[in-house]
Amino acid sequence: MSTILVLAPPPAEALVDSVLSPHQIRDDLRGEFRGALHFDAPARALYATDASPFQITPLGVAVPVDEADLQAIVRYAHENQISLIPRGGGTGLAGEALGWGLVVDLSTNFRAVGPVAGDRVTVQPGVTHAELNAALALHGRRFAPDPASSQACTVGGMVATNASGGNAFRHGYTRDYVHALRVVWDNATADDLSADPPAGVRPERTIEIRAQTAALLAENRDLIQLTRPLTRFNRCGYVLHDALTPAGLNLAKILVGSEGTLGFVTSATLRTVPLAGGTCYAILGFASVDAAVKGGLALRPAEGVTGCDLFDQRLLALAAATRAADGVGPIPPTVGAALIVTVEAETERRAMQLTQDALAAVQDTHRAVVLMEPACNPDNVGRVRRFREHSVGSLYALGRGPRPVSCVEDVAVPVEELSRFLTELRGLLNKYDVTATILMHVLTGQIHTRPLVDLDAPADRVKLWPLAESVHALALALGGTISTQHGTGLARTPWVEKQYGPLIPVFRELKRVFDPKSILNPGKIVGPDPSRPAWPLRPVLVAQVPTPTTTPVANGTADPPAPADPPAPAERTPLLVWPASSPAATAGACNGCGDCRTRSPASRMCPVFRASGAEAATPRAKANLLRHMLDPASAAEKLSADDVRAVADLCVNCKMCRDECRGRVDVPKLMLEAKAFLQAEYGWDRGDWVAARIEMLAALAGNFAFTTNFLLASRTGRWAIEKIFGVSRRRALPRFTHRTFLRRARTAGLTRRDAAAEGSAGKVAYFVDTYANYNDPLIGEATVAVLRYNGFTVHVPRRQRGSGMAPLAQGDAETAREIAAYNVRTLADLVREGYTVVCSEPTAALALTQDYLDLSDDPDTRLVAANTVELTTFLGRLHDAGRLRTEFRPLDVALGHHVPCHLKALHGPTAGPRLLELIPGVRVHTIDVSCSGMAGTWGLRAENYAASLAAGGPMLAELNRPRVLFGSTECGACRMQMQDGTGKRTLHPVQYLALAYGLLPEVGDKLGRPLGRGVTD
Repeated sequence: MSTILVLAPPPAEALVDSVLSPHQIRDDLRGEFRGALHFDAPARALYATDASPFQITPLGVAVPVDEADLQAIVRYAHENQISLIPRGGGTGLAGEALGWGLVVDLSTNFRAVGPVAGDRVTVQPGVTHAELNAALALHGRRFAPDPASSQACTVGGMVATNASGGNAFRHGYTRDYVHALRVVWDNATADDLSADPPAGVRPERTIEIRAQTAALLAENRDLIQLTRPLTRFNRCGYVLHDALTPAGLNLAKILVGSEGTLGFVTSATLRTVPLAGGTCYAILGFASVDAAVKGGLALRPAEGVTGCDLFDQRLLALAAATRAADGVGPIPPTVGAALIVTVEAETERRAMQLTQDALAAVQDTHRAVVLMEPACNPDNVGRVRRFREHSVGSLYALGRGPRPVSCVEDVAVPVEELSRFLTELRGLLNKYDVTATILMHVLTGQIHTRPLVDLDAPADRVKLWPLAESVHALALALGGTISTQHGTGLARTPWVEKQYGPLIPVFRELKRVFDPKSILNPGKIVGPDPSRPAWPLRPVLVAQVPTPTTTPVANGTADPPAPADPPAPAERTPLLVWPASSPAATAGACNGCGDCRTRSPASRMCPVFRASGAEAATPRAKANLLRHMLDPASAAEKLSADDVRAVADLCVNCKMCRDECRGRVDVPKLMLEAKAFLQAEYGWDRGDWVAARIEMLAALAGNFAFTTNFLLASRTGRWAIEKIFGVSRRRALPRFTHRTFLRRARTAGLTRRDAAAEGSAGKVAYFVDTYANYNDPLIGEATVAVLRYNGFTVHVPRRQRGSGMAPLAQGDAETAREIAAYNVRTLADLVREGYTVVCSEPTAALALTQDYLDLSDDPDTRLVAANTVELTTFLGRLHDAGRLRTEFRPLDVALGHHVPCHLKALHGPTAGPRLLELIPGVRVHTIDVSCSGMAGTWGLRAENYAASLAAGGPMLAELNRPRVLFGSTECGACRMQMQDGTGKRTLHPVQYLALAYGLLPEVGDKLGRPLGRGVTD
């Protein structure tokens, strides 16, 4: 059985890579540095990895708030010889943002996009590529390079690595679009760099750097040209060949692609291009990779062709196995490789014509089959994009075991050498007994080879270095480069000298000119530290961890450790059920790609990260935390309960990261496991206790409903509630009812089973949960009325409790397990009698179908899970089968319907909007742009109120549109947020259905009443 972590306070000894202690650094910078400084073990662990296979725990993390703050930390590092590692989104595949010094996170606060002026825009380094292009699209423009990690990679990272993408054949590299940079030099001097620098007094440091660099490049002009690779698609090392021209020296060009080794970029002025009038995609199939390469090269002269991405058979097979190709259709087994062809033109009609002409030539001469016809319409374009993204994403869904590793994935050769390179590459893979996937940008000769190896297996780990030696040597022998898109970083710095040979002294001198103390991202491009491992691969995780050395107390703090010998290791079994995995395996499955840092409205990934922008809030950070705990190399640096709780509490169990992660890493379950351990060993603070006991408190509030509602409507009462229970006084809370729904159901005879009254459509057991029971019984009445109207016998089990999701989300696994067992005992007998369990609350349905299985692995739990369904999904199935009555009365209303996260996590179709559209006169605007931000009980707490509204901002903005009169959603917590954030009354869809059926006129009365300011019904 797997084991789970044990915690203790961090050691007091000084951290590596600095003669100064963290306490001294903090004291020295007090009053000088306004941003956040983190030297605690969890924060350092969160920045120890990126999307590469490497891991380095840094000295600490600094998060400056602005340029002056950055200057303060640079100045201090310069004076005290502390190395600094710039970091953006941490999406690099080469370990560019990893190091033993102080990581400087520019992704949190440097997020401004300046006004668009003609073809120029100035942007700060923390803005993501996707956010920049969303802002530019409003002006009909775009930033042309298109890296695959667009949603998460930052502009600063793109400048640092000279990023490109699949359209590099036409649109080139980032440095082709950089007009000017603002930079902070090694001594904290700031200056503006551009191709045509403004006249006036320049900082002395800039004058010094400019003079020495110009002399260095002029002296070595011929050598620089002589050592260039034959392929023009190269970004390895420092790109110098065009920085010095008769017009002068362009320092900005040298900074682009320097990976933070020469200076910090605080803003970039970029050239933009118009949006393409028409973009067309098509997919071709070929019998082999070699045939696909020849077909792709035949497209190079074709007008308008922008990209030509090749996927080998193994990649296609993985895509099919993970259903990534569903939008395109089955791929014939005779297809050994596929090409995704992209064509841009001034109009869609022209793009379509150019694509058809190009494909016709390839089909005739290269025996290609069309797997997907040319498509310009948004639906088909979306299908092709999803196929491309999911095909690559399928690599990350492999879990542990053999997985794609980035080490030789970034070579390029002249296009005429592609066939030879592929032939010899196959021989090398056979030699080292390694399988691999190949994704290739054929037009540019860029080959992304991903060996599939198990980094937990020593026999596989030892293959990587010699394989890299051989593959890089092959690329260089053919006139290619070892780095064409993804950066040099840790992955390729050991081979830079082999590529450039006699130019290396020039690189070293350039580094000395810009950074004489070598404090800026040392060990990248030149000057690897021989005392450090060249490839610090992530360690193998273990299941055994140290026993705690602290005495737990109820508030989560710990007594100082006694000066005793370290205890012997002890095993500890998980508190949740892990039938097919373990905490270690799940944490290890995260590859750190950074996709979970997205703020795209099209995704639901982590609402807390959307609100805060902090790395600690990302799902990746949670996996890193568990990895650190289970890393034997970190055993000496134990973590305190408060350390872990600070990160674990940033997970609100919405489960969206689990479902949107390309690797399907179940981070919410990892955090439930961690919280369960913390609660079992160290107890709770008051806020956690309140959140976990929400049903008990709701029952208590209902027993004194008049008094409770009076207090909720009073400013003084809400202030007292905040002080006592931690619930925000600014949150408009729902009214409590004295007659709960279960009491009403008992009075109405719904809790008795009467076979004689059995409906013709079937039997339903209604599971109510907390909100409909204690706050809005009208939801329960509407549910019963609608189900009965459609011919169902409805039984409300008297012996039912709330779902238990609240205590589980706070880590009280034992209470949640007790509640689950209680409910399962009742519901399992009903299921065996032919009842279907229906939940009006998506969270309850999620608990019964998924979370209970994590608490108990027994036949009755599985039986209940298999026969439980959420209410609108149940009604939607009835409609699809032609069994739902549709004789609705007209309702002249416009509704904004929010799709809750927990409904999406059930993995079924979203039926709510479809059902509402059946009502004549109802105009439904589906809002599926973000989480509501409420996140169950998380948004109730005073410290989370502002962040909760920020996280739900996109959804609330849509609901606030004048075209929307009322809100609609299945989730009780979301309804609370929607009403609080917009002032628009929001109901459950079943209430609108009941009103339209003419069953509950009191719903209409409710819609006509204004919402209360402090308490609402």
